[in-house]
Amino acid sequence: MSAVPGHTPDWLLTTVTAVRELMLKRLEAATSDPEAKREMEMALEELDVMWEELQGQAALLIRENERYAQFFEYAPDAYLISDVGGNIREVNRAALELLKAPLEEVVGKPLSIFIAPQDRVGFLTRSVGFMFGSAVPPPAWRSRLQTSDGAGLEVEFGVRAIPLKKSGIGGICWLLRPLA
Repeated sequence: MSAVPGHTPDWLLTTVTAVRELMLKRLEAATSDPEAKREMEMALEELDVMWEELQGQAALLIRENERYAQFFEYAPDAYLISDVGGNIREVNRAALELLKAPLEEVVGKPLSIFIAPQDRVGFLTRSVGFMFGSAVPPPAWRSRLQTSDGAGLEVEFGVRAIPLKKSGIGGICWLLRPLA
């Protein structure tokens, strides 16, 4: 039984290992009952097969996650993911280039600090209304960004909620397109 290094949750590996060890101990103790021994051997084989299938699924999920991460990182459009409070959680290269800022100066910061002061109230009104469900945002709206070097840049914002499974909003996906 092997694990995908660094990617198998510890609790799962611990649980499967404990069950396997328990089954091996019972198998050793069942030497006097051939039927019980055969059932234990079959159960152990099934556990090993299920573990291998789980590892295959884990490897597939890891590849898909890496593929998504590369798509997000190298997308030609500027994308940001924020929490419902407007704090930036993820940002791609195109967005960093647009904001003219390094990753560590963007992630964890409110998106509103990158909005030009004269547009900030309008931006916050739209985004807060959207985040709390009191207003449906237009499919896109225009506003001015203020890049980290102080330059202003007019962009079109596209926004979409990332829903939670049960209710509410888990985050916000932002698309920023510079206007010529």
